[in-house]
Amino acid sequence: MLKKAGTAILVCTMALLAVGITGCGGSNEKPRAADNEIMLVIKLDLKEDIGLLVIDHVLDGNEGSGGVSNADRSMIKRDDTLYWTFDKRNYDDPSDTVDLTLRFTVVTEYCDPNYDNIYPEEFMIPIEAVSFSADFGGTYCVTIAGDKTDGYHTVLNERE
Repeated sequence: MLKKAGTAILVCTMALLAVGITGCGGSNEKPRAADNEIMLVIKLDLKEDIGLLVIDHVLDGNEGSGGVSNADRSMIKRDDTLYWTFDKRNYDDPSDTVDLTLRFTVVTEYCDPNYDNIYPEEFMIPIEAVSFSADFGGTYCVTIAGDKTDGYHTVLNERE
């Protein structure tokens, strides 16, 4: 009986070791953009949690809007990292390198998301736009810092 238990423990230990060595148990690799995407890695460096982050953009003349919130209606943590992609198929035959302008708006309290991105004015704090050339297949890091009292600002950290 002891021999069978010892063998079972040895087999389980070897299986866990194999998973750890091959990386099948999870990955610490950062997400990257696919060839037909531009990926934004949005790092928050805020003094307080926020309700939503609205992302307005102009990509080679094509305007769009969207946003990020937590599905469980909780606040976005002040030090979270958010990911946002632009898929080449959603635009009218863009070149591989495009002009991209981003304008973020912080919604300081949680509000139910809506397609029009209309929220109570007292909760909305727009951030000055940032523009740059972006390549499909590229990943770009943007840091949003500040607070609702002194305001927010965006820092483009270029390609990641």
